Amino acid sequence: MDHPLTSLADNHLAREALSRAEVLYTDLDGTLLGRGGSILTDLRGEPSLTAAEAVAAINRAGLPVVIVSARTACMLKEIARMLAWQDYLAEMGAVRVYGRGAEIVYDLGEWEDRLTSDGERPHDVIEDSGVIAALMEAFPGKLEYHSPHHADREVTHLLRGLVDDTAAQAVLDTSPLPLTWLDNGMVNPRSTGLDWVEHVHAYHVMPRGVDKASAIAADLFRRDLTREQAVMVGDSLADLTVHETVGLTVLVANALRSDTVRERAACIETVVVTDGAAGEGWAELAYAWLAAREER
Repeated sequence: MDHPLTSLADNHLAREALSRAEVLYTDLDGTLLGRGGSILTDLRGEPSLTAAEAVAAINRAGLPVVIVSARTACMLKEIARMLAWQDYLAEMGAVRVYGRGAEIVYDLGEWEDRLTSDGERPHDVIEDSGVIAALMEAFPGKLEYHSPHHADREVTHLLRGLVDDTAAQAVLDTSPLPLTWLDNGMVNPRSTGLDWVEHVHAYHVMPRGVDKASAIAADLFRRDLTREQAVMVGDSLADLTVHETVGLTVLVANALRSDTVRERAACIETVVVTDGAAGEGWAELAYAWLAAREER
């Protein structure tokens, strides 16, 4: 049964969920961060303090926020430091980091028994298998590495372009490695190498069984929290797919640019949408969380 999408401000079930929440999981690009990946700009690129002030308010209340991102652990370490946060789930959940690197846990899904004895990184195992080259050959001129975000990866490969997801997964299925193709939505700025593409998407090649939902579930277990005590905020299909792992999923308004996200979100009762886009929407959620906790 489809459920009409409602705004965060108008949904009483969302307020109840926020009153129970003890941790917030957040995406970065297009969610907390504005144009150019900055917390000091809105989605249009205009200077804004809205998101930064909301982060300060959450930190002042002592509420934990965990970054869940496609970015690498080394990139997230600096972002977490600047935001005064401690923990993050990197590479779409494949790398869980606590205390900004004091402890690192690798979640590799179906790969647990396939790691090489000499400690070769899963990222290198994937490249050595030839499957990335096979993707480039299957989609000539339609795929490239998502520079500079593809560098320093330990587990996943990050590409960009515009291809059919089913066809791309079919290429991965020819590999003896258990691999998953994941579309992480539209990205900006557009690649100069793919000028003909109207909407460039980010794509991940990763071990099967690894995703944001599995990483959040593992993190909640570590914190001794239930799904009802967790909230996720994001802007993409990858963020939406965690809805069974958390009590409330919040999409910032710009997530609805995607027809797929909008259609799937309408089928999930625990999904709400902010009125604001990107950092403005993130701030809307932050203040709603603080208000709900004061009322409980």
